[in-house]
Amino acid sequence: MSGPVAVLGGTAGLGRALALRLAKAGCRVVIGSRSRERAESVAAEVSQKVLSNNVSGMLNEEAAAASRIVFFTVPYPGMYELARRIKGVLRPDSIVVSCVVPLESDLGGAADFVEPPDGSAAEALNRILNGDRVVSALTYVSAHALEELEKGLDCDIVVCGKKEYAQEVMSLLSGIEGARLLYAGDLRYSRVTERLTTLLIALNRRYGSRKAGVRFTNI
Repeated sequence: MSGPVAVLGGTAGLGRALALRLAKAGCRVVIGSRSRERAESVAAEVSQKVLSNNVSGMLNEEAAAASRIVFFTVPYPGMYELARRIKGVLRPDSIVVSCVVPLESDLGGAADFVEPPDGSAAEALNRILNGDRVVSALTYVSAHALEELEKGLDCDIVVCGKKEYAQEVMSLLSGIEGARLLYAGDLRYSRVTERLTTLLIALNRRYGSRKAGVRFTNI
């Protein structure tokens, strides 16, 4: 795509890993953060790692305003506040991609799944933004696996949401080597994909991994 792609909360974790993969695939990437200095610093690191001049850092609000496709990769507790802050600056044709999983931890302990009142974090984000342009993707994909740029991503990526917007997101993510994109249907199916994360966390702990993923067979 010709325009930039925003990754809000893109300075660490899944956000930074996604920025790396998208930049490697040739996308123009804008990393968003609450701190301009931090966003610019991580953008420089990503640029150096993938040998690209198409990565920049901005405040979250600026990144959202500059991009048509906007990935939300912030932790669940901060999702609501950020959604309200960027709501007024989103372009009319923006597609927002929720990568958020409703997890909370108590004093640094194990992360527990939190049942969102809307059914899923993606549906909550859609409600706050007053539209039908929210798509859910990457909710259970390992940041560690994404960061290994020398390897293909051995994982299926399930995308939920209105089909025309989901297809645009799938086209974008198809640039990630090794990923197979699957369209599940309505945004309500993100209630299932978000919950997969807790299962994969448990499997990682049991088997000493950080990169458990999901493959769907016979389709």
